[in-house]
Amino acid sequence: MTKIKFNHRTQYQFWRLLDHLIGNKVPSDKFNKQRKKVLSSVSTNFHVNKIIGTVNQIDRVKDISDYDLKKNYINKGIPVVMEGKAKHWECVKKWTPDWLMQSYCDDKVSIFDASSQDMTNINYKVEETTLKDVLNSMKNGDTSKYSRFNRLLYDHPELIGDFDWKWLYSIRNKISSGKTFQVFIGGKGTRTTLHSASEHNLFTQVHGKKHWFLYPPENDIIFDPPITRSPYFHSRFDPDFPDFNDFPNAKYLQTLECELRPGDVLYNPPFWWHHVNNTTNSIGVGFRWFSPGDSFNKYFTQSLLTFFSTNPSIWKATKNRTDFTRIFKYMNNKK
Repeated sequence: MTKIKFNHRTQYQFWRLLDHLIGNKVPSDKFNKQRKKVLSSVSTNFHVNKIIGTVNQIDRVKDISDYDLKKNYINKGIPVVMEGKAKHWECVKKWTPDWLMQSYCDDKVSIFDASSQDMTNINYKVEETTLKDVLNSMKNGDTSKYSRFNRLLYDHPELIGDFDWKWLYSIRNKISSGKTFQVFIGGKGTRTTLHSASEHNLFTQVHGKKHWFLYPPENDIIFDPPITRSPYFHSRFDPDFPDFNDFPNAKYLQTLECELRPGDVLYNPPFWWHHVNNTTNSIGVGFRWFSPGDSFNKYFTQSLLTFFSTNPSIWKATKNRTDFTRIFKYMNNKK
C-alpha cells in the first residue's frame, strides 16, 4: 500500500476536521491552504523515497470458511473476492434484464447521481421514472439512467429469498446496525465515481460484469475530498482518466482492482475508496451493515467526520438507509 508518513496524515486530518466543524460554505475551504501545504509535503516525501505507483489484483478465494473470511479479511479490513460464492443462489440463476422487464417493469424508480463529478456544484436532483425506462435505456446503450440504491428488495421482500440471506446476516458483526440491501441496475458504460462510506459491504454480482478500483482509507490525503459535511465522501479524482495536475500524488498510488462476474461476492471494508464501472449490462446487490467499533478502529478521523455530519446527520442517514431518495431530496432542499 502507498506509505504515507504518520505526521502528514495527522496534520491533514486536523485541518480537514477543523474545516468540517467550523468551516465556511459547502464545500468548505476555509483551511484549504493548510491542507494543500500538507499535500505538498506528501508529494516531496513520495519523490524523495522514489515511491512507484502500481496496480494489483484483489485477493480472489474459493470455498473460504466463514471463520477464515472474518479472521483474514473482515476483522483486518481487507477486501476480498469470494469467487463463485453465490453461483447457486436463485438470484444469479434467474435475475436478468428481461426477467426484470417481465416481472417488475412498472416499479417506480428514482434516478440520482450519488457521486457527482463536479463537487463544487453538486447536483442532488432526483428524477422519478420507471424500471421499464431504466431497462430500455440499458438495451439502447443510454448511460443516463443508472438505478443506484434501487428498492426492489423492499418493494418485493419475497425476493430476499433469492439470496442466501442467512449467510449474509451471519457475517455481520455481533454489535452492529442495519441489514440493508441495495440493488444497482445499469447498462454498459454506467459507473459510480470515487467515493467511500462507513459501512461494511458484501456485494453480490448477480448479472453481467463490473470492474472495481479500491484504495485503503488513508489515501483520502491523496484524493483530497471536498468538505461537504456529508456522511458520504467523494473525490474529483477519476481513476479512468487520471488528472495528475490536480492530483499530483495520485501517480504514487498502489491501486487494487478486480472484475466481478456473476456469482462473485466482493467484501468491501468500511471507508475503503472505490470507483466502479459496469463493463456490461449489470445487476448487482450490496448488503451493508454498520459497526461503530469497527468504524472507529479502522479510521478514527473519518468516523468523527461521519458522526458529526450535518448534510444529512448520521441519524437521518441511518433512518433512511433503505431509501436514498429521501436523503438526496433532503440534501437538495438544504442547498
